[in-house]
Amino acid sequence: MASLNKVFLLGNLTRSPELRYTPGGAAVCEFGLAVNRRYITNNQEKEETCFINIVVWGKQGESCQRFLEKGSTALVEGRLQYDQWDDRDTGKKRSTLRVVAERIQFIGGVRRDDGQGDYQTPSQAGYQASPGNYQTPPRGASQPPAGNPPGRGNDGFPEMPNDAFEVSDDVEDDIPF
Repeated sequence: MASLNKVFLLGNLTRSPELRYTPGGAAVCEFGLAVNRRYITNNQEKEETCFINIVVWGKQGESCQRFLEKGSTALVEGRLQYDQWDDRDTGKKRSTLRVVAERIQFIGGVRRDDGQGDYQTPSQAGYQASPGNYQTPPRGASQPPAGNPPGRGNDGFPEMPNDAFEVSDDVEDDIPF
């Protein structure tokens, strides 16, 4: 039997992320996400909101606590998790359905480290688009960033030699097919 448990959610945080650590030292971050749905019924536009609890583990959870706050927009990719337990006070069975996030993408601005509450684009906050020292140019930039080291192209990666695909006649091809 085949099965799939995958969730994609885009919404706004209903509360600032709460970070804690397990006794083993693993970081776990929890926050709420509100996802809106608009629909039309009887020629009247309506909106419903779904409130979802999100759990994020590890470094990604630490990043959420550092850069997100109540009202921030986030794209969450993860899986559903159903938990059951007996209530200590009443003895009744309790349950919850939440999303365990595997990836979180910060949409829009991110909180500044100085705690002023101002927002920056991810590139202003120092996020890198790819490994290495290449950083995404700001949107709308018509020219490549200045100051690339010699031998590097406008995108910051090494330039390809002009003769990279030239084959001379005296080279023997050793590919066996």
